[in-house]
Amino acid sequence: MCEQTFTQQQTNPQLKVYVANLSKYVEGELCGDWLNLPTTHNQIKTFLKDKVKLNARYEEYALHDYESEFRIGEYENIYDLNILAVKLETMSETEKTIAAAYCNANGLKDTTSILNICTQIDELLYVELDADNWGSREEKLGYAMVDNINSEIKETLEQCKLGTGLSAYCYFDFEAYGRDTAINEGYFATDDIFIFSTSKDLNPKLHTTQEIKNTLNDPRLEET
Repeated sequence: MCEQTFTQQQTNPQLKVYVANLSKYVEGELCGDWLNLPTTHNQIKTFLKDKVKLNARYEEYALHDYESEFRIGEYENIYDLNILAVKLETMSETEKTIAAAYCNANGLKDTTSILNICTQIDELLYVELDADNWGSREEKLGYAMVDNINSEIKETLEQCKLGTGLSAYCYFDFEAYGRDTAINEGYFATDDIFIFSTSKDLNPKLHTTQEIKNTLNDPRLEET
């Protein structure tokens, strides 16, 4: 039986995956450990040998658990996931949250697709909703559309005075406006993120994983 311990490779990993020896698992033996990414190519190689006990007889592994905003498939390649982790290091927290919301909403959980969405994040059209504001997500969307997207509507509403200190903005049906926007212009990726339908043009197969690796040009991804 392999000893299972949490291995901390770094203080701020982008991904954490539990890697299990698949053949031993099928035989009824639990053998594996946690791996923090990104790390170096050689450290992954050593990890698979020493912690997961891969060898000529036991060659296969599977991801039995993970910690990430993205959904990760059980049989994803560890070295490809390391490329993804390096890519995530180059992104802001907001960009990572939006990319994960898009991938999860569209059922993308293979590494190549996630990488491609991350490379095209600047082309994603979305609006963040105020999580602290009261009301339904449709109402929050209505406010976000008027305040941040269609500012000319807000200006018109504020110019329409209905009394002392009051304008049409105070009486506008933001929930109905948000509901119509959700029906006609996109979808809620999460309760706090609305993605416009034009963003569906993002191509999850635009580049190969190797091509994205080459653009990152990070020495940790190379075997030395």
